[in-house]
Amino acid sequence: MTVDPVAGPGAWSVSDFQGPADFTVRLTPEEVAELEAFLRRMDAAGKTLNEIEAADLQSPAVEARMREVYAELRDGRGFVVMAGLLVDRWPEADIERAYWAMGVQMGVGLSQSVMGDRLGHVRDMTREDPTARAYRNSSELNPHTDLAHMAALCCVKGAKSGGVSLFTSALSVHNAILAARPDYLNILYNGFYYHRRGEEQPGQAPVTPHRVPVFSDRDGKVSCRWVKPYAFLGQQAKGEPIEGDMEDAVDFFLKQANSDALQLRFTLAAGEIIWFNNLTLLHARTAFEDFDAPENRRHLLRLWLDQPDLRPQAPELEIYEGKGIAPVAGQTPSFDDDAAMRQMQQQATQQ
Repeated sequence: MTVDPVAGPGAWSVSDFQGPADFTVRLTPEEVAELEAFLRRMDAAGKTLNEIEAADLQSPAVEARMREVYAELRDGRGFVVMAGLLVDRWPEADIERAYWAMGVQMGVGLSQSVMGDRLGHVRDMTREDPTARAYRNSSELNPHTDLAHMAALCCVKGAKSGGVSLFTSALSVHNAILAARPDYLNILYNGFYYHRRGEEQPGQAPVTPHRVPVFSDRDGKVSCRWVKPYAFLGQQAKGEPIEGDMEDAVDFFLKQANSDALQLRFTLAAGEIIWFNNLTLLHARTAFEDFDAPENRRHLLRLWLDQPDLRPQAPELEIYEGKGIAPVAGQTPSFDDDAAMRQMQQQATQQ
């Protein structure tokens, strides 16, 4: 555990930004033209998204731009908002391919669920699946990290209302806890068992065999991993529910992550992408209300990118065995937390 405050541009607060212009870049006409030329080459080659590799882009200006983005994620504030993707002009397949091609300049795209979706569709699917995983419903999301080195969200269509994006430097949260309640850091560094919520491979344990640290220090670099429902269910399954000092530490962690001083709040507009370091940034979302017409409903595209060069990572941060979430035929990312909790409580009373 590090006992010194984390220094550097990655440990930012809201007051470090005067407005969105401080963290937003816009694709230039040259870069947009290169992306359009790339798409026409892919059409001629008959390449779908899953067949596109980093070398296919062949767009010097866009590739230079993505090197700049990666440098900001690795050594800077940890996130970049990019504006100017032509979502109002391009068909969805072109939006997906251009977005994917930019992302794989920085890392390898990972499967994000048991469906094997390397390009995740963030939209409300609860009409079809009432227990759909968080990225497939409209509810409020607590500050959390995803399960990759880097992640990105591309807004294709916004919500009728709500759906505000919330981002917090986990490094600044670490510093705030260190200053006010360093005893809580001991609990957070020790971590929690994580429930895999039905997305483990056949034959694998439903709960991690190890504790997943909220904060970890590897080669002098602090990283963060936190997904509240996974931790609460995992600890419950182990017969060690998060309560008492553990719950106090979690509550204090979330209080800092949601604080006005540390949490940056903005709404992604159609055509905007946020690229972010998933080991130093916590992200969340307010609940949203959708339009009735399916074609007008909120729709974001998500990438998980693997790039070990980004930041040294403690092996205990892995929740699933292997990178990303491996596909399982015929399964969807759906899990009833309440039913699982009731079952565990029933089993405990029978023992």
